[in-house]
Amino acid sequence: MKVKHILCFIILFCGLFISLNAQVRYIRNIPIQLPSTQFYDPKYTPKQIFSCPDGGIIILGDCLVHYGDPDLPGTAGDCGAIKLDADGNCEWQWWSRNFIGWGDTHIVGIDQEADGRINFLINNSPNYNQMGWIDPNENSNVQDLQLPMFGINRALRLSNGDIFTAGYWGPDTGFMHLSPVGDTISTRKHPSDSLWIYPSNNRSQAWDMELDTDGMPVSSCTFSDRYASVIKTDWDGNIIWRRDTNTPYLSSAIAITKMPSTNELVFGYSTDYLYNSLFADYHLYRTTDEGLDSLFSLNSFVYTSGSLSLIGHDQDIYLAGASQYSHYLVADYNLLGLDNWYWSQEGYDRCNGTDRIVIMPDSSLIYVYSFDVFGNCLSVVKLHPDGTANDDEILPVPSQFLKAYPNPMKSYINVEFASKNAIREHTLLIQVYNAKGQLVRSIEMEKKSSHQFAASWDGKDLTGKACSTGAYIIRMESDKTYLTQKILLIK
Repeated sequence: MKVKHILCFIILFCGLFISLNAQVRYIRNIPIQLPSTQFYDPKYTPKQIFSCPDGGIIILGDCLVHYGDPDLPGTAGDCGAIKLDADGNCEWQWWSRNFIGWGDTHIVGIDQEADGRINFLINNSPNYNQMGWIDPNENSNVQDLQLPMFGINRALRLSNGDIFTAGYWGPDTGFMHLSPVGDTISTRKHPSDSLWIYPSNNRSQAWDMELDTDGMPVSSCTFSDRYASVIKTDWDGNIIWRRDTNTPYLSSAIAITKMPSTNELVFGYSTDYLYNSLFADYHLYRTTDEGLDSLFSLNSFVYTSGSLSLIGHDQDIYLAGASQYSHYLVADYNLLGLDNWYWSQEGYDRCNGTDRIVIMPDSSLIYVYSFDVFGNCLSVVKLHPDGTANDDEILPVPSQFLKAYPNPMKSYINVEFASKNAIREHTLLIQVYNAKGQLVRSIEMEKKSSHQFAASWDGKDLTGKACSTGAYIIRMESDKTYLTQKILLIK
C-alpha cells in the first residue's frame, strides 16, 4: 500500500513538474496596436521590463510613428506600457496621450510597488514633463510637471521617497533631484571635455545608473568621443569621482549593472572601428576601489546602432543584442569572457530600438526586442536559466494579417490590413457579415502605404441602420487569400 502511495506521489510530482516546466518558456510576437488609423509604420522601443504579481510582465517603451499622407508623412511620438500575462499573451496596451503630441517622447520607470503598480516619468521635448503610474489592471494616473529642459535616461527612488534622475541638459551631462511629487530640489550639469568628432553624437550625457555599496549613485556617461566614463555623484549631482576607459566611445548607449553576489558594478558598450558596425566590438569593465578593471571584449557581437542590454546574475552576466547577421542573441558569460550558453533567433530588419532583459522571480529570463516585419511588432522571449526555449511555442509572424480594434466594439471599430510584401491593389474591400452569414456592409479600405490599408466601421448596415448586439465577421480578400476577423458588437 505504501509503495502505491509513493508511486502515485512520484507520478503526480512529475506531472506537476512537467506542467510547470512547459509553462515557463515561450516566444511571442506582439503587434503594436495604435489608437488611430491615421498613424502607421510604428517603431517601438522597449525601455524597461517589470514583473507583475500575477506572473505577467509590463513593458515600458516609446513609439515613433508616421501620420498623414503616406507619400509625405510627418512624425508623431508617444510612450506607454504593454501588459502580457504569465503565458506571454497581450492583455492590454496603454498610450499616455493617444499620440496627440509630436516630437520626441520618452518614458522612464522610477520603481515598482508591492501591488505591481509602476511609477514613471515622461519626457515630452522640449520642456513638457509628466509623472504618473499604471498598475497591472491598466488603472493609471498622469500629472503634469514643471521641470527644466532636461532629458531623462534613468530614474531611481531614494529611501526618503525623493527621485534622482540622470540624463542630459542641452549638450551637457545632467542630474536632477526631485521631491516625491516631482518638484525640483536641485539640478547639476557637467559639460563635455571636447568637441565631438563623430557626427551622430553631439552631446555628453549620463546613460544608465546603479547604486554603489554605500548607496550613492554611479552613472555611465560620455563626455567626449575619446572614451566612455563612469562617475559617482552625491544626490545633488556633484561628482565624487570619475573614471575613464581606454577604448573610444563612438555610438551606443552604455548599460551598467550590479553583480548580486559581490555588489560590484559592471558596465559595457560598443565601439565600431572605421564607423562600420560590421567591425563592432563590445567592451566590459568592472569598477573597483582603485579604478576600472577591463574584463573582456567581444568581437562583432552586436550592431552599434542599437543598445545592448546586460544584467548581472550570480557571478555571471546575461548579455542581449542583435548580431551582424540579423540574429537576436542572449548569452550567459562569466567575467572571464567565456560563454556558458547562448540562445539566438533569426530576425528581420532591425528597428532603431533597444533590447531589454530582466530576471523573473522564478529565475527565468525575459528578453524583449523590437523587430521590423510590418514595422509594428515586439518580440518577447522567456527562457529557462540555462537558455533553453520551446521552439514549438513560437508564434510565426504571418506574411499578412487583418487586425480589428477595439474588440469588443461599441460605436466603431478600426480595421487594418498589412502585408510583408508590397500590395499591388489600389483599393481593397472588407465585408462585414452577421452570425447568419448575411452581408451587412461593404467598406473600401484606404491605402496608407505600399504595405498597409485601413478602414473603420461605424456599426451600421447597408441602409444606415445601427446593427444589433452580437458577433460579426470581417472578411477581406488579397492576392486570392481570404482573411477573416471575428468581432463583437456591444450596445
